Amino acid sequence: MSITNKGAGCDTCGCYMDIGAIIAEEDNILTLPVQGSDEQSAMGFFDDYVQKAKARFADVATETKWDAENQQLTGKLIFSCAAERIIFEMTLAS
Repeated sequence: MSITNKGAGCDTCGCYMDIGAIIAEEDNILTLPVQGSDEQSAMGFFDDYVQKAKARFADVATETKWDAENQQLTGKLIFSCAAERIIFEMTLAS
């Protein structure tokens, strides 16, 4: 048995990158800062993302923290693995 090391190369600039060095397995948390006039409105905006994430990956967990002084909700979507987080972010961009 042999182990082959495969990396991604760029034809344009000739650079090389090992994808495994960039994406860590524990990179499964997506943190979303949401500005809002009050906690309820910010939570409503964050809930849209929660519903989209759970529609694709049912076991997504969430954490939220409201900072009244800065009127900001910090919402976290916690996926079971980094791949799920990346797939979710890619679907948001399309």
